[in-house]
Amino acid sequence: MSDVPVTLVIGYGNTLRRDDGVGPLAAEAVRSWDLAGVATMSMIQLTPEIAEPLSKAKLAIFIDARIANPDGPFGVQVCPLEPAETGAFSQGHSGDPRRLLALAREVFGFCPPAWLMTVPAADLELGEGLSPLSTRGLADALSRIALLLKQESATGEAAIHLASTAPRT
Repeated sequence: MSDVPVTLVIGYGNTLRRDDGVGPLAAEAVRSWDLAGVATMSMIQLTPEIAEPLSKAKLAIFIDARIANPDGPFGVQVCPLEPAETGAFSQGHSGDPRRLLALAREVFGFCPPAWLMTVPAADLELGEGLSPLSTRGLADALSRIALLLKQESATGEAAIHLASTAPRT
């Protein structure tokens, strides 16, 4: 990543556990758009090393899978992230993007505004490929990312109303 501030899109999850791979697949799709001012990271889990590139970003978008809850909200969920109280970090897929933001702030003096985009997952078994639910969610997530990036490039800040719209079905 260069020293010029960029929007950083971070997709995380295990592509060998079917729907859990939706985050990395989203990051790879955004990378294929080849947009100026947008950098992507595709990884299995969040690690403390991400704090440094985060500290240089003007905006961060994290993408991950979440277990679909038949009684809960359906579709992609997008919410703003604030840094955690501390940057203390534990390894594992359960790594918290809020802790990474806090770590970036504590160690490098800055953390960008950030969003967490979660895509519903129906199948986390071993294997490759997405379930129909996560396939639809990926398309929706990419549409929302495109809107956030368009708004960011037009105004210099991501519009909350674009990202926090009700989940689409």
